[in-house]
Amino acid sequence: MKKLIFIFLFVNTYCFGQNISSKDSLNIKNAIKKVILNFEKPNYKEFKKISTLDIYCIICNGTLKSKLDPYVIYRNDFYKNHLTVIKESKSWAKAITTKEIKFVYENNKRSDITIYLTTWKKNELSKGHEGAQLGLYFKKINNDFKFAGIETIP
Repeated sequence: MKKLIFIFLFVNTYCFGQNISSKDSLNIKNAIKKVILNFEKPNYKEFKKISTLDIYCIICNGTLKSKLDPYVIYRNDFYKNHLTVIKESKSWAKAITTKEIKFVYENNKRSDITIYLTTWKKNELSKGHEGAQLGLYFKKINNDFKFAGIETIP
């Protein structure tokens, strides 16, 4: 298993004009850690505990024709068909070692808090490239943040 070098910079934070409570900061930190650990060492029983029933996955192949909504698939489908592909990607490897983390309260259908992990800085991937991030979506359910989606930007 890869050594996880994930640094959490937001225990008490104020980000993009949004005040994030200490309790929410700690809960989201724990949720991110659980997601990373489960991706690195998959366990479906645990994945069910830390995720929502439906996963928004803009980077999963075939989700555009989803029976739910475009880019939304059932948790079981995500786990069986996409989790391993994502965890073996260069974006994932860069994301779990990044020191640049941003998060935003969304309070929408897909996400209450979205975490953006910088994967490539401007011009790092190639000259003129704008940089990239991996976004992790979380929904707050009964005071727990559940993994609800993933995307890369751009």
